Amino acid sequence: MAGLLHLVLLSTALGGLLRPAGSVFLPRDQAHRVLQRARRANSFLEEVKQGNLERECLEEACSLEEAREVFEDAERTDEFWSKYKDGDQCEGHPCLNQGHCKDGIGDYTCTCAEGFEGKNCEFSTREICSLDNGGCDQFCREERSEVRCSCAHGYVLGDDSKSCVSTERFPCGKFTQGRSRRWAIHTSEDALDASELEHYDPADLSPTESSLDLLGLNRTEPSAGEDGSQVVRIVGGRDCAEGECPWQALLVNEENEGFCGGTILNEFYVLTAAHCLHQAKRFTVRVGDRNTEQEEGNEMAHEVEMTVKHSRFVKETYDFDIAVLRLKTPIRFRRNVAPACLPEKDWAEATLMTQKTGIVSGFGRTHEKGRLSSTLKMLEVPYVDRSTCKLSSSFTITPNMFCAGYDTQPEDACQGDSGGPHVTRFKDTYFVTGIVSWGEGCARKGKFGVYTKVSNFLKWIDKIMKARAGAAGSRSHSEAPATWTVPPPLPL
Repeated sequence: MAGLLHLVLLSTALGGLLRPAGSVFLPRDQAHRVLQRARRANSFLEEVKQGNLERECLEEACSLEEAREVFEDAERTDEFWSKYKDGDQCEGHPCLNQGHCKDGIGDYTCTCAEGFEGKNCEFSTREICSLDNGGCDQFCREERSEVRCSCAHGYVLGDDSKSCVSTERFPCGKFTQGRSRRWAIHTSEDALDASELEHYDPADLSPTESSLDLLGLNRTEPSAGEDGSQVVRIVGGRDCAEGECPWQALLVNEENEGFCGGTILNEFYVLTAAHCLHQAKRFTVRVGDRNTEQEEGNEMAHEVEMTVKHSRFVKETYDFDIAVLRLKTPIRFRRNVAPACLPEKDWAEATLMTQKTGIVSGFGRTHEKGRLSSTLKMLEVPYVDRSTCKLSSSFTITPNMFCAGYDTQPEDACQGDSGGPHVTRFKDTYFVTGIVSWGEGCARKGKFGVYTKVSNFLKWIDKIMKARAGAAGSRSHSEAPATWTVPPPLPL
């Protein structure tokens, strides 16, 4: 009985084990659906229906023909295929100046914006002032995407609307040529001292009189004789050749000694430094001098009718160190006597002051604590980067100043050249860019000459000259000289 029971239990257990085993095997049609490779969606209609980009070319490699099936457009196919085949050649944005890049197989094509050409649209086909000055001889400005050329006073535009043609015998900014007859030298019994005008308080700490004395640089008192104290004259350089520095003026005191320089602007006006007006009570302006110990026949002395010192000049910092002198009698231009050109502000700063060098001239001392020069000298001085300029000085370099000169080479302006011209050459014409102002000694290592930035004051200068133009003819030369001041211009 017990054996029969064991047999029944064993049969039951075996039946339970065999039943699930049957679920492991599927019917043939179901098994085929699991193991069969999935077919593409279009099946036998694939050649009739439009292709699918993901199916055709992204899930697996495709041919150009398959890509064409997807887009059904030759241009779109080519655009896709060039990227698909070897990557996007435009990914690095190789087209410049807003050019449009089109990818190709192993290459790209730039469609350039108007006014540009080249493989990468790197070349300009239109004239712009930053490229060769727009082709202009002198001033260049851009208006409505076009270059407009213009010229300094005494020039007119040529037929090509680019060149500047002189309308005067002695145009500004040119070396003079040819010899004229001798002119008499007229002296003056009286000249003007500038009146003290309102000052403004500088925000930064300024150098004191005593600190300047320690540097041999007391910039507000005239030099006293041969001891060489306070020096700002041409150190190094060379003599100006005949007709080479015709815009140079020399301010001469009552002892017939030159103490400052100036720049001839036109027949009546001379530009100088404001601090020069504190160095002599009476002075005349001499033009045409190349050697103060020898007359050549071109020299002439002029009385000063009035002086205009900038009302914001600060003698402690030499900020706004600029003044204009009006002469009683007009300068007669001739060999060694001609004006320098006044530039336009934007053009001066974008074009002239980005040149490598300018030229400074004067009768100053030939070295620190040295003797005065009897001959007119000139020196080519490189423009100095503004950050380098500011780091080099113990004193404040204001926005109305710039530096020029050499870091280690022993050449510089030196005292006595103060107020004299700093001019910059552009296409054989010389434009006023600076006024010799101050420096820490002369040609000292790591120090530069500091100049008044004339471009900041062009409107101020123009206002002065225009204001007196109408009144000049109505004044009698016998009238007593008067000091004239003008209100400061709008903030720079």
